[in-house]
Amino acid sequence: MYREYAPNMLLAAYIETYWATDENLLEKQTLRILPDGSINMLFNLSEKEDDIIMPFTPYIIGAKTTYSDVVHENDDKMIGVRFRPCAISAYTKVSICEFNNYRIATNLFSSLFIDFNSERLAKIDNEIGRINYIESYLLKKLSHLYDVDKQITFAAEYIQMTKGIVPVNELLNKVCLSQRQFERKFKELIGMTPKMFSDITRFSATERYIRLHSNKSLFTVALDCGYYDHSHLIREFKRFGGMLPKTLMSNLYTTSHTLPYYLCVP
Repeated sequence: MYREYAPNMLLAAYIETYWATDENLLEKQTLRILPDGSINMLFNLSEKEDDIIMPFTPYIIGAKTTYSDVVHENDDKMIGVRFRPCAISAYTKVSICEFNNYRIATNLFSSLFIDFNSERLAKIDNEIGRINYIESYLLKKLSHLYDVDKQITFAAEYIQMTKGIVPVNELLNKVCLSQRQFERKFKELIGMTPKMFSDITRFSATERYIRLHSNKSLFTVALDCGYYDHSHLIREFKRFGGMLPKTLMSNLYTTSHTLPYYLCVP
């Protein structure tokens, strides 16, 4: 089961949501994980001998740029922190694109969470208490954050608000940067180019749209979601989902927001 919790108002500019999930599958299932452009901090709460990542240790999960398949057969219990666009750059000066499609223990690359007390987290025996402990740590970091580039933050949030349909040229006019400057800064802080982020955002919005309007034709969906035609829509679903839209929707077990997120990256 997947659950979300709103952050403290003081952290709302940096954190979109805290999320928690626990899975108890009785047999093997192949999960298809879809990209959505987000960056997460992950805490594995299980303590099985075959765990891929250390329990209670903070890991950063970089933005995914394509789908992943993973065979899943174990119980999973996790807490995650989903950051807003650019917000992770307030906590570290490492270029965000270095994290794309990777799972990395935070103490391996920067001071981010380096003084986090994982043993203390392990002693807390309930979900709300653990989230409160993680949040208290993030609140203490507020006075030590780096400045976040407001132009790039605005551009990324505008892309999300328009569901990835806004042209890059329109963004250039809004941020008053040259294309070269804009793309360099955007990739450094978001992890990918504005075009890729827009494409993934539109794909993610379209996937949700199809779930809510399964009776609509692909041609209508394509027009409603900002694609040139249904052929364009199909190409993008093959690119990011690996399947035709209807096939993906009927076979999809979970998205990157509901799942063993750490299993789908190296």
